[in-house]
Amino acid sequence: MWEIFLYINPLCSYCLTVEQSIIDFTRKHDIDTQYHFVTNYNMATLNDYMQLKGFKINDIEKRTNASQEVVEAAKLYKAATCQGNKKARNFLMNLQEQVNVLNNPFDDTTIKSAINNSGLDYKSIMTDKESLCVTQGLKRDQQLSMEMHIQKAPTAVVFDCDDEEKPGVMINNFGDINSPESINQTINTLLERELPQSSKSLNNCSVISLDKFRR
Repeated sequence: MWEIFLYINPLCSYCLTVEQSIIDFTRKHDIDTQYHFVTNYNMATLNDYMQLKGFKINDIEKRTNASQEVVEAAKLYKAATCQGNKKARNFLMNLQEQVNVLNNPFDDTTIKSAINNSGLDYKSIMTDKESLCVTQGLKRDQQLSMEMHIQKAPTAVVFDCDDEEKPGVMINNFGDINSPESINQTINTLLERELPQSSKSLNNCSVISLDKFRR
């Protein structure tokens, strides 16, 4: 069994491609996987997101709007987890696709569509996203990001739970941001090294021992 912490920007198309590729890999290799999607919205993440959207990082108006949207999306995702982690992940990926692939505006119509498409209750999410539980959950996620030294999104930390002596591996370079094929090839190459029969040395990622962060 693998345990994967996936740090993502909840409105990022690059993160969506990485998410899909990692999930496809674990399904292809029939790996029982426990996922932890953790929203990450530090300054570096926001800068990357603005550049991805074609904005100048010193455009104050664009930065303020982008920051508000990313935080709001993080709150919606955290609220969605109250109705089940799998449905919440589906909602997150649906929202990322609608905003950054289909170019729909990040507004109530798009949010409601993503919620309904994921089999979630709209009214409950809109209420829960302002709750103390969600606020505290987001604070814990940000604290975890800092303790794990997460610098940018997307970043994946992969643990092999069947080998307790094996340290986790952090991956934060997934290939050409504009090429899904490159991203998929990079992820396949890196994750194949983590399969039990592999003894290849690691490149393009760092080893990390974080037993206390396993949930």
